[in-house]
Amino acid sequence: MSSDHKELSKPDTIQHDAFAQEMIRFWISNNQDHVSLKVGASGDPEKEPPMWGFMLADIAKHVTKVLREQNPDGPPAQEIMEQILGGIGERLRHAPGLTGTTRKVES
Repeated sequence: MSSDHKELSKPDTIQHDAFAQEMIRFWISNNQDHVSLKVGASGDPEKEPPMWGFMLADIAKHVTKVLREQNPDGPPAQEIMEQILGGIGERLRHAPGLTGTTRKVES
């Protein structure tokens, strides 16, 4: 990874949506995670966990799409998704604790 602090740009498709919200910002620094989260945006504590599950699933689908575009002769989308899910499972089983920082951003 580069030593430059480079933020990702916003997708052009959200520029004219007054209600667009950034929900997560994820950095890796000194081999630790540093995360800002907009928790509470659903307005209902019971809806919050599944909402984050949906977002994590959508992120996995977007990553799969980009990996397929970068390597069209590589593994099929289903195999990439299985690898992503396998990585999530491994991380939760073998490194259940957190490192780095977590910052809640007010809604």
